[in-house]
Amino acid sequence: MSRTDLQKLREVLEFTRIYQENSGDIYLREARCLDYQLEHILVPLDEEAGIAGRYDHGFVGFSSQTGGYSVLGAGYTYYFKEFEFVNALQRCAGELTASENYALQAAQAFWKEENTSRKLDLAFARRYGYVPGKGYPAPGVGNCDCRVAGTNLDFHKLVDLGFDGLEKEIEQKIKENGDSSFYEALKLWIGSLQKACERYRRQALELAAHSTSKESRRRFLDLAGALEHLQHQPPQSFLEGVQLMWIYSVSCDLMNYGRMDDYLGPLYAGDLDAGRLTEEEGVQIILYLYKHFLEINKIHDCRVIVGGVGRRHPREADRLAVAIMEATRRFREAVPQLTLRYYTGMSEAVFHKAMEVNAEGVTFPIIYSDDTNVPAVQQVYGVGREEAEQYVPFGCGEYVLAGYSVGTPNNGINALKALDLALHNGRDSYHNVLCGPRTGELSELDGFEKLYEAVLNQLKPVMERFAEHKYLNYIVAGENAPYLHLSLLLHDCVETGKPVFEGGVRYLNASSETFGVISCADSLTAIRKLVYEEKRLSLEELVEVLDQNFEGREEIRRLCLEAPKYGNDDDIADSMAQRLFSDMGDITLEAGKKAGLHRYNIVSVNNSMSAEWGNFCSASACGRKKGDPMANANGPSIGADKCGITALLNSMSKFDNTKHVGVINNVRFTKELFTRSGDKVAAVLKAFYQNGGVQTNLCVVGREDLENAMEHPEKYQNLMVRIGGFSARFVTLNPIVQREILERTTYDA
Repeated sequence: MSRTDLQKLREVLEFTRIYQENSGDIYLREARCLDYQLEHILVPLDEEAGIAGRYDHGFVGFSSQTGGYSVLGAGYTYYFKEFEFVNALQRCAGELTASENYALQAAQAFWKEENTSRKLDLAFARRYGYVPGKGYPAPGVGNCDCRVAGTNLDFHKLVDLGFDGLEKEIEQKIKENGDSSFYEALKLWIGSLQKACERYRRQALELAAHSTSKESRRRFLDLAGALEHLQHQPPQSFLEGVQLMWIYSVSCDLMNYGRMDDYLGPLYAGDLDAGRLTEEEGVQIILYLYKHFLEINKIHDCRVIVGGVGRRHPREADRLAVAIMEATRRFREAVPQLTLRYYTGMSEAVFHKAMEVNAEGVTFPIIYSDDTNVPAVQQVYGVGREEAEQYVPFGCGEYVLAGYSVGTPNNGINALKALDLALHNGRDSYHNVLCGPRTGELSELDGFEKLYEAVLNQLKPVMERFAEHKYLNYIVAGENAPYLHLSLLLHDCVETGKPVFEGGVRYLNASSETFGVISCADSLTAIRKLVYEEKRLSLEELVEVLDQNFEGREEIRRLCLEAPKYGNDDDIADSMAQRLFSDMGDITLEAGKKAGLHRYNIVSVNNSMSAEWGNFCSASACGRKKGDPMANANGPSIGADKCGITALLNSMSKFDNTKHVGVINNVRFTKELFTRSGDKVAAVLKAFYQNGGVQTNLCVVGREDLENAMEHPEKYQNLMVRIGGFSARFVTLNPIVQREILERTTYDA
């Protein structure tokens, strides 16, 4: 059961004491704080558990991303949830002693200044004189936050070595590099994990002793045995492998779980072949893990990767991949974000299973093309083939190299808003606030290239500042903590004796989430055609119409809507999207190099902000009205794709894939089409993956179902839809997002 507010408040006092007493050594401080934290945040087993590990975070603690929550930096390194703390303090006022009250007020004052998020704000403000906006409704073209997210660790190393093997590796590196408090802290972290296993082992034995059924008694005895074995030995069974991966992940708030089929595949296949496990029992173990995923419910992360080139154990991995997809088919939730990496020559059974699961409206697995992405990743990251094969999508679709890099996405850039600022000489017309550079009055933008340059000039300074913010995000984190949980399983931290953010990780990367690229490109295409080429109206006249939200000027809106649109295999429209996308990619990359990052690249994803940020954008020349959603990720403007699925996929495949580290392509089919013509759909998708297509998010649901769900939500509680880089239950979504999804094109026969 979860702790009470009173318990959590008293934990604040002890955590603060440990932090302050160890302030002279950030490595040992983190290890000792984590040891105390882990003893209290891990929730006891319940009677339905099959895998141990649940948490209930406190008001103060250490995490890269507390419970997946990062709003206003609440989960960044040493965090302080002040709002929750103050409310708890008020509720418990009568239960606290006078000395406790005094000490808690002192702790509040201490953490208000000492939390790492504030330190990052101050570091940025010292350079630029302000704290960057953290909300999407804020004026301007961008916003950013702080966290360390999306890192995928080398779980192969964890599974191969186990806790004692990891400690032996550290001892060997001490002999080679000399002892240090960093190495000592790593060993303390391993010890904390072993103690967590022991606490759960005792709980499992107690539950077994009180079980009323043979099934539950057997389950808890098996779990206790696994937890005992894992304290000092590498896993020898599938259950032990899953438990080891999970106790590590839940103890340090990892939200993405890498190539699970590969690092657990040999254990799964070995159990099956030896008769220790049936396929059904294997699926049940996966479902026990999925229940933990659902409890955290981090729908924007929680990636599990299967398939792909570069796996160590492809045959065993394929067997587990099918079981993982079957578990997803039964689970039917927004997590995990199951992701399949497709490649030419892969197992047809695996691909068929993926299509079968998607056909049921599950929205998973998401499918990525290794044929496209591995060569692109080699170029965009400047790495060899072997490392590029370890790319994994995380979050809403950003890439990171599992075990080799970090790549946190902490900012959003709105290209459509940049066009609005360019058309108003730096003023955000929706908010009526001057927030961008002066890039020219309308009379000065007397050629299309001048307008286009003005858009880039609105974007560039923000991108450069955000690159600096990304770099500071890592530097400030490293100044305050070694991030032991990351450093232990990232190359080359243990090898060199350097923590992840002090030069240890091989590639210090970051990514910038971009929105409104297609809406901006379609708007630029319309402006070039109507204003500069055909001279149907002046730029001043068009801007006046946009500022009036097309009121009384439907003929102008019709011209805007009829202009060439991306998504129809139209080279005029598609080339504009390609150009803008590439230029934004180049500016971002250069900004990152200047700031000190190995790579800083754009991603074109969607975490519902295409709709929600669009709600704070004025009307645009693509024909979109004020407040309407922007085009979703690399998808077309709503309703603009009118030439069929092949034309849409052709447009999506034209981008230069060396300019980005992740794009999202949403495609919706009717169930009838998947049922009647599943083989044809599969053939079309394979052709797309083999010819420059990056990935697809498949959603198999009809428009009628969505309309009915909006009218009768109580009857459609289990209807799943793709938002962009993640899925959700349709009835739980903001109505703005629901309407945007409804208006997307559904492809039928």
